[in-house]
Amino acid sequence: MKLKFLAFFIFVTTLSAQLKDQLTPYQSVDISNKFSITKENNEKSKTLAFILSLAIPGLGEYYLNRFDAGKYFLIAEAGLWLSLYGFDYYGKFQKENYINFAKVNGGVNLSGKDDKYWAIVGNYLNIYDYNNEKLLNRQFNALYDENIHYWYWKSNEERKKYRNLWLSSESAFNNKQFPISLIIINHLASAINAALMAKNYNDKLNEGSIQVLPHLSFDEFYNPQIKISFQKSF
Repeated sequence: MKLKFLAFFIFVTTLSAQLKDQLTPYQSVDISNKFSITKENNEKSKTLAFILSLAIPGLGEYYLNRFDAGKYFLIAEAGLWLSLYGFDYYGKFQKENYINFAKVNGGVNLSGKDDKYWAIVGNYLNIYDYNNEKLLNRQFNALYDENIHYWYWKSNEERKKYRNLWLSSESAFNNKQFPISLIIINHLASAINAALMAKNYNDKLNEGSIQVLPHLSFDEFYNPQIKISFQKSF
């Protein structure tokens, strides 16, 4: 603020020298559009608040000293990540179970098997039923090599038990999309909230701001005179 007043003094001295020959005594010049001093109010950046909360929900609110509101976004974020981890862990756990079950009860060789194979194994009692259906439908490219893709369930109950294990694993993996979607929404919601809070914060600061508006004039001896008015924002 002191530097602003010093700059203002230099500015007025220079300007009065330039206008001395152009103005008549007591003529006033409004120089507020050229130089004004506004009380510093330490506004918060809406962009920074948005980016911080977009990266980590609640961080933008913390920047605004409003973690009392931001903590809920952070708590939600932690819960959603725990849910995502839980679905992923359970999906992998059940996948390991159905693969081991197929190895022990279905005679499956585990090497070189893709996700499509593990899905098919639960739909047919054995590889012969599967290949016979493909032959009837003339889908020769879909046939499996018995030496590589062999499986044989001793009963339909075993096949159904495997199928249920496979379904529970796939269901857990598919459910991961819900916490992922909510995580994205949580980031955006926190970012928008932080930006709006920054705007409200700045608006409240500006409500009480005071602006100094100077006017320059000369007396009958052409001595510069400064009149200062104050303007308060509401």
